[in-house]
Amino acid sequence: MSINSKLVAFAQNELVLSQNDTERDKIKASLGQLEKVLKDKLGSNIKEFIRFGSFTRNTILPRKYDPNSDVDLMVVFNTSTAKYTPGTYRKWLLDVVSVAYPNSVSKKDFPVIKLELNHIMFDIVPAYTEEFIWKTYYIPGSGDTWRSTTPNDINESLASKNTQYGNNVIRNTIRLCKHWNAFAGYPLESYLMEKDIINLVYWGNEDTYERFLKTLNSIAGNRPGVRQALDYIQQYKGSWSQPANEAKQFEWLQKLLPGLK
Repeated sequence: MSINSKLVAFAQNELVLSQNDTERDKIKASLGQLEKVLKDKLGSNIKEFIRFGSFTRNTILPRKYDPNSDVDLMVVFNTSTAKYTPGTYRKWLLDVVSVAYPNSVSKKDFPVIKLELNHIMFDIVPAYTEEFIWKTYYIPGSGDTWRSTTPNDINESLASKNTQYGNNVIRNTIRLCKHWNAFAGYPLESYLMEKDIINLVYWGNEDTYERFLKTLNSIAGNRPGVRQALDYIQQYKGSWSQPANEAKQFEWLQKLLPGLK
C-alpha cells in the first residue's frame, strides 16, 4: 500500500466520526438532551439553538486522537423584552447545567460554559440576534460586552473547496493537521488553523500525502520538530543522485502522526 493510501485510510477511518459511529451517536444523543434540558429550564428565554464548529463540518476528531475535541452549541436568547449582559446569560447557563449534570464538570471559560461529559466536551455559547436587512449574531466579547459573529462561516467554503479538489483531500488534510496539532500540544488554535487551511491556494492535483506535507509546511514549517521531519521526508523522496526511500519517508511521517500504520 502506498504512503498516500495509508494516509487516506488513516484520515477517513481513524480520524473521523462516521455517520454510523457509536461515538457520534452518543454525541448527538447528548447534544439533543442538553438542548432539551436548557429549553425546559429557561423556556421562552431561549429563541433558538445553533450547532456549529468542527462537529458540523465533519472535521472533529475522536477524543482518542484529540483529547480536546469539543462540540459547540450556541444558545440564542430572546431579547424582545430585555437584553442582559453576557455574564448574566452565562450564569443562567452555568446554573442549569450544574444542577442537571451534577456528576460532570461544568464551569465558565470565557466566552463559553464548558460541560465535560465522559465522552465529549460541550462549549455552550450565549448569544442574541438583531435583524435589520440581515440577521446578525452576537456573542460575548471583552469586558462583558457583545461582539458580532457568523456561526458556521467556513462550512460552505470547506464544502466548496472539498468538491473543487475532489477525493475529500481538503477534509483529510484538515484531520491530519488537527491530529498533528493535538500531539504537538496545540501550538495552533484549531478553528483558525482550519480556516487557514481552507484559504490556502493549491496548485495541481496533489494527493493527500503531498497536500498534507505542503499544508503542514505552510502552517507550521518553522517549528523545529516539524522542520526536521519535513526536511528528512523531502530528502528521502529521492533525487537524481539518490533513490527514493518510502520506508524512511513513512518513518518520519509517523513521528508527525502517531498511530499512523
